[in-house]
Amino acid sequence: MLQVQWDKICNEIFKFDRRVRSATILDQSGRQVAGGMRKGIPSLEPQSEDLRLIAGITIQLNNDRTWDRYFGKNQFTYSKRERLNIMTFYLGEKLVLVSAEPDFTLQQAQDLRNQIVTNHAEEIR
Repeated sequence: MLQVQWDKICNEIFKFDRRVRSATILDQSGRQVAGGMRKGIPSLEPQSEDLRLIAGITIQLNNDRTWDRYFGKNQFTYSKRERLNIMTFYLGEKLVLVSAEPDFTLQQAQDLRNQIVTNHAEEIR
């Protein structure tokens, strides 16, 4: 996929709901391919912690892939925290990392993931 297409997907995620704080596409090594924070929304963690956060998420999800043969592929993960919610899901070989305000529900996260995967299924094959 071209960079412009990944940016288009991030913009689609932002348009899904105003409570989405960030939409980032990562490659398998955890390198940012597209996206980032919504304009005008400050990050909750210091910039010095960004790499550590992304590395931790990438390592955890890549380790979880070892369970795919037993449980099937991971559809998405959702972490509800006091100050934000974090969702990750795969789009082809890329990892989509989304953070949203605390009132963004699990059902909305699932709907967002399903919309993005459905809209872009043909592109990522």
